[in-house]
Amino acid sequence: MSDSEVRFIRSVLLGSVVQVMLSWDEEPAPAARRLDTLLRRATPAELMRLESDYRNRRYSLSSLGLSALSDAVPDRYAMAVAALMSFDRSGYIREEGVAKLADAPDSFPVPFLLLRLNDPVGEVRGLAQEALAARLTPEHVDFLVQALPLLDGLSRRGRAGPLLAMVEDLLYRGGVEALWQGARSTDPPMRACCLRWLARIDPVAAVETAFATRDPSLWRWAARVATSSRLTPTEQNALLPCLENSSSPRIRLRVPRARARQQHGEMELRSAMLDCDARVRYHARATLYARGYTDLTPKVYRDALVSGDPSDAVIIGALGGLADLGGACDVPRVLEFITHRKARIRAEAWRTLGVLDPREVDRRAAQLAGDPSGKVRRHLPNRAASGVGE
Repeated sequence: MSDSEVRFIRSVLLGSVVQVMLSWDEEPAPAARRLDTLLRRATPAELMRLESDYRNRRYSLSSLGLSALSDAVPDRYAMAVAALMSFDRSGYIREEGVAKLADAPDSFPVPFLLLRLNDPVGEVRGLAQEALAARLTPEHVDFLVQALPLLDGLSRRGRAGPLLAMVEDLLYRGGVEALWQGARSTDPPMRACCLRWLARIDPVAAVETAFATRDPSLWRWAARVATSSRLTPTEQNALLPCLENSSSPRIRLRVPRARARQQHGEMELRSAMLDCDARVRYHARATLYARGYTDLTPKVYRDALVSGDPSDAVIIGALGGLADLGGACDVPRVLEFITHRKARIRAEAWRTLGVLDPREVDRRAAQLAGDPSGKVRRHLPNRAASGVGE
């Protein structure tokens, strides 16, 4: 989400709440109903932004003449009023709001109480801690999971530490199923939070689930987890194939670096030598060379091109490897692929040919200039392009 989108969400939610406040004197009951709807529909992340923006205003509720917010408000909306009071700039109004939230029997007050764990006023913070401690029971686990974005944000704040440790213990003891439900959510922040918590329990399943999504940010997080030194060798070996199959070169690059820390993995490193990305090939070769395999290149690339039926990815990796380490003797092998039916392979073949024997590219400039793919023609040397134009 971009900064502009975040600012838009902030202004809309805060603006709606302020409109409700300004209409309070004229119609308190409808205003309370609208406020209740706004707060119950807001996600934990939106509530965090709302609290930050709301308290940054230059006035308190009391300055609007709304010191008796609960007057003429139906009981079913009273908790929404108390939740708004818990956001206020005035410590006295926050304390009153938290006290009302603490008496509520349902789970609605939980995110608002969590936000007050970091309150600068000790009395407000103490009330919130007591109210939350009383709610740390299995029946509130599902709602605590829904509030995980709040918990993650509070984990970086020192005042909330003691109670968050109790929340964490409860979730790990009785909330694993709820965490997995959250990991399958369509809401990206919720999914990411749940997977981060699950990674501490079952890193293999959490990483595999992350790679099954279409979220590149989750892939990058999962790649960091999969290559962490905290994992056991068995866990890491189970996860590295997920990285090897990634479409991201940066993620695949983590594999040879992780293999370098292991005692085995030569077969996987040889496969990485045929990667489409030059950086991955280099790190795989360097690791194998450090282990004494100094005679593999460029033989691996030559053998791959003459093997039975190499895949497109292997052909591209082998051609790239010859461009890295091949010689003039490899030109005939490369020439076999400049007429390949796949444009990507033709492009790599011409690029490799330009590295191994630029004069050969000049001699075949007319053939290259006539290729139907622009991705292939871009390898036409400028001097040859000028000659063809003339």
